[in-house]
Amino acid sequence: MSRNPWGLYYLSENRTISLPLLHVHAAANIKELATEVKLTQTYSNDTGSAREVGYSFPVPARAVVCTFVMIKQDGTRVVGLVQEKGEARETYNAAVSQGKQAALMEQQTPDVFQVAVGNIQPHETVKIELLYATVLAEDEESDSIRFHLPMHIGARYGQAPSSGPALPSNTEDTFIEISVNVESVAPIAKIGCPSHTVSTELGPDPALRNAQELLFSNYARVSLSSAAALDKDFILTVKSAGLDAPRCVAERHPTNPTTAIALTLVPRFKLPDVTRQEFIFLVDRSGSMKRFRILAAKRALIVMLRSLPVKDSVFQIASFGGNCTMLWGEGSRPYNQATLDEATQHVDSMEANYGGTLIRDALVRCFAARKTDRPTSVFVLTDGAAWDVDGVLKEVKLSVSAGTAQAYLRVSVLGIGNSASTAMCEGIARVGNGTCMMVGEQETTFTGKIARMLKAARTPMITGIVVDWGVPTVVDHKPPAEEIDDDEFVIVSEVDAKGKGKAPLNVFDESVDPLQTEDQSVPPPPAVVLSPPPPVQQSPFKIQFFSPGIRLNVYAILQDTTVPKVVTLTGFTEDGSKIELSVPVSLSNLPNTPDSPPAIHALAARKIIQDIEDGQHAITPSIPEDADLLARTIKAHIVRLAKLYSIMSSHTSFVAVDESSRTLSDSQLAAAQPWMALDHWKQTY
Repeated sequence: MSRNPWGLYYLSENRTISLPLLHVHAAANIKELATEVKLTQTYSNDTGSAREVGYSFPVPARAVVCTFVMIKQDGTRVVGLVQEKGEARETYNAAVSQGKQAALMEQQTPDVFQVAVGNIQPHETVKIELLYATVLAEDEESDSIRFHLPMHIGARYGQAPSSGPALPSNTEDTFIEISVNVESVAPIAKIGCPSHTVSTELGPDPALRNAQELLFSNYARVSLSSAAALDKDFILTVKSAGLDAPRCVAERHPTNPTTAIALTLVPRFKLPDVTRQEFIFLVDRSGSMKRFRILAAKRALIVMLRSLPVKDSVFQIASFGGNCTMLWGEGSRPYNQATLDEATQHVDSMEANYGGTLIRDALVRCFAARKTDRPTSVFVLTDGAAWDVDGVLKEVKLSVSAGTAQAYLRVSVLGIGNSASTAMCEGIARVGNGTCMMVGEQETTFTGKIARMLKAARTPMITGIVVDWGVPTVVDHKPPAEEIDDDEFVIVSEVDAKGKGKAPLNVFDESVDPLQTEDQSVPPPPAVVLSPPPPVQQSPFKIQFFSPGIRLNVYAILQDTTVPKVVTLTGFTEDGSKIELSVPVSLSNLPNTPDSPPAIHALAARKIIQDIEDGQHAITPSIPEDADLLARTIKAHIVRLAKLYSIMSSHTSFVAVDESSRTLSDSQLAAAQPWMALDHWKQTY
């Protein structure tokens, strides 16, 4: 994967030139298990002409981008609206051609977004404001969560404008500011930042109107400021009693007659380990894994190898980059001291010297080589630095679906590195019915995460998992029995029905020319007809994975404003025993962030869209065998969800137009060099 030119930039004579990034402010509010992050980046156009520029930025793949705002130098906030992707681009192009200031944000991959900003005036300062919401991942210990902020938001790539001032460096000026407010339902036991030295204050923010009424021990504030760009991602960990406990929060939409519900828990139960299992470790040794990343992969792999079940286990180590090799060409070997010693020596000799990142080919080879007489768990150790996310996920889905109840396949991922692709790593685990854990390059210990992954791989499958949301899930469209008039129905034979009332056909009509053809126009493609949303839209569409130590997040959007009192999760173990858990529902009374959709609705809609993109849905077109109609129907469902809840998706974009601006004369517009940022960027990078 080529290194992305993160930040605001334009092209001049085939050079990528970055506008000066003057300041970065990241404000995060952590409430229990989720967070909202507002990023504000200040740029300056220090050139002598108006510019149309591109803007690239990464977010975690599990996040949902809710707001995009361009703030002009005079303080005018130009707020982006969600439109269908093609419509949004047309809106943007028309505005720019008229000399208006405008901005367009599109999704390139689930964790990379591309923005075009048109008609930034000479010597003008512009702010880009983004807001996204995301659920938090588990950390090393129980009842602990981890907040991760990629530092690409403060990176300066590309060539700086020659006419601009020197970029701020180690001076007294503040370049990056990070502020995090933490709120928990129980006293905060521990809060730490393994990546940076931060300032930590316990207690609620004094600026809150009811600060004096809040429990002091349940709040904390963390801050960091730097005069230079940070070279490591920002990591914050929080431990508080009860974070793993089951909880269910409902949210009424302020304008739509819907209720969104979020159910979460970290299961704690014991079942006998799976017997006779195969373990395949697929290690990324491409060039992007050099230095700290390959060292972290080797440390993790040694811990995994020493933690395998002793009884009836076989294992294999595969390495990939531009090609894929196996430790043992004849296949997996039994797990014993001799094979463990041989594997350990092999791991010690590993280097990141395999060239490119052909992860799809490597997965195909591992799946083809796996044993089919027992369950197989594949563990992928990678930074996910490959663009073919869709192709990789397709291969994983096909192989997982081909498994049997006695020889099923699970694929888990340990994502390594500060800039590891969350779209690739989390995507593989999601469609592979496995787990995903992320580790930074400088983390000294991650045995807790590895223990969670291995425990999940050794736990038998739990099937038939459903959630009762307290409302009917099926609408019966049949009329009541009393409305049916029996006199309307007459039973006739098939022959009578076909011939009744028709004259005999003359099979030799001299007025008919058998060679004559009628002129017919080609009919247009059938129109997409969307049925109303079902009473319950749930994500995951079908819960495939439930394991001790691994957090389960389930979302639902109910077409009702009635909040259920309790939701109930049920399922069955391998021996047929039933599991059941009822969780009371609490109603969220948190205020909505201005210019943003309600957080739980946004997260739920994002996860439902992700399921649809993964092929997990019950969408059927009016003509089932029409593949084109199915694709257009799926797209229409995604667009409807994204527009209704104002979020980014693969088929919708944010577009912002300052209707009050008309910044260029006709002659300047004619002479202006079009940016065409999105198309050029996709072709170049």
